Amino acid sequence: MMSTNLPVIHALWIGNKLGAISSSCLRSFVMRGHKVQLHTYADVEDIPEGVTKVDANKIISEDKIIKHNETGSYALFSDIFRYELMRKVDGIYVDCDVYCLKPLTIPEHGYLLGFEDDNWINGAVLRIPSDSKLLKSLLKAAYDPQFIPPWFSHSRKFKLKIKKIFGIGTSIADMPWGVIGPKAITHYVREYQNVRNVQSIDIFYPVHYQCISQLCDPNLTVQDITTSRTLAIHLYNEMLRGIDLLSLDSSSTLARLLKNEI
Repeated sequence: MMSTNLPVIHALWIGNKLGAISSSCLRSFVMRGHKVQLHTYADVEDIPEGVTKVDANKIISEDKIIKHNETGSYALFSDIFRYELMRKVDGIYVDCDVYCLKPLTIPEHGYLLGFEDDNWINGAVLRIPSDSKLLKSLLKAAYDPQFIPPWFSHSRKFKLKIKKIFGIGTSIADMPWGVIGPKAITHYVREYQNVRNVQSIDIFYPVHYQCISQLCDPNLTVQDITTSRTLAIHLYNEMLRGIDLLSLDSSSTLARLLKNEI
């Protein structure tokens, strides 16, 4: 049953089909009582019952979609989209590979994000106050076509600045993965001394992306790989691409998540 007291969950999808992982993840938020809005630029054939399709053009127009030049990934645009979403609407942004175990609420301080390991803060679950310095800095980075990451070494920043001055700067579409995503979030959170408002690793990222095989182990239950505080599990869809979902042991955590048995 949907709760009117829980924040709205917002997600982005580019394409015509979600697939098993994303469908089950979105459905999991509906199961916990959240209203879920899927922002998309096209008709999606397998939107789960209870999920509302909304026009993503209301956040960013389709002609502004960009890909990473080397990989063709939409992750770069996804980072920009979630920051713009934070500016325009209330609620929580989630990636479509985040599985909800318990209802999410927004803390009084207004921030909802978590560490994925001891060093990096991920934005797969994200809520940032629209008037915060953090969001302003992330938006500034996202809309700078030749953003120079302040955490780069002095020599690297100098080279990028010289190239930018002469009009041959490096595009963010050619930058390393996560440069306006987790790396930027982590840098600015620390710069503004906001670490105290970041959730611990086990809240959203109990399974590290290098240990994703734990989800497929039939001898491990969901209780084995989470803690009593865990609210959601980031499934790291990119790390699961090589796994045959149809061949999973039915008792594995991932198989059970895909069937929304948990």
